[in-house]
Amino acid sequence: MTDEIYKPSEDSFLLQKYVKKFSKGLVLDMGTGSGIQAKTATEKANFVIAVDTNKKSLKFCKKNITSDKILFLKSDLFSFFENNQCKKFDTIIFNPPYLPEDENAKDIALDGGKRGYEIIGRFLSKAKDFLAENGLILMVFSSFTGKESVNELIHKNGFEFEELESIHISFENIYCYKIKSISRKSI
Repeated sequence: MTDEIYKPSEDSFLLQKYVKKFSKGLVLDMGTGSGIQAKTATEKANFVIAVDTNKKSLKFCKKNITSDKILFLKSDLFSFFENNQCKKFDTIIFNPPYLPEDENAKDIALDGGKRGYEIIGRFLSKAKDFLAENGLILMVFSSFTGKESVNELIHKNGFEFEELESIHISFENIYCYKIKSISRKSI
């Protein structure tokens, strides 16, 4: 694995725990990185589409993960699917870049925008178009991202969430959420 590919760490392992538990049907692994979530999802999923903007990440995954249940594609968030007919996903997994931008250390795997939640906002604004009825999103993010801001973005885009777990690492908390479309019953 090279420095240009996000190496699995605490956030990845926290998310992986819930990918094992909740993955179902057709799965989208958004920002696949090393492919850890895509590979894990195959244990329960019918099929996994894993996307990333990083060509080196995709090359690494195609070389090191062999499964007839995974397809690796280049996509900036949902851009590939906006231009192609695609079924909706039963599960979407997202370990986004979630840290506030650092001018001194640019890293597409970590920089979530100026405040850290801009990419999450872009993702949530499109996710409903690609999520099946009764589908779910599994997502992790940091306390540096701004938990209240992320919660607000989730609700603003017509979703509700359940905090599955949080862990404390060094100077931050990592949260793992299960996100679903707000059901008509709860409106």
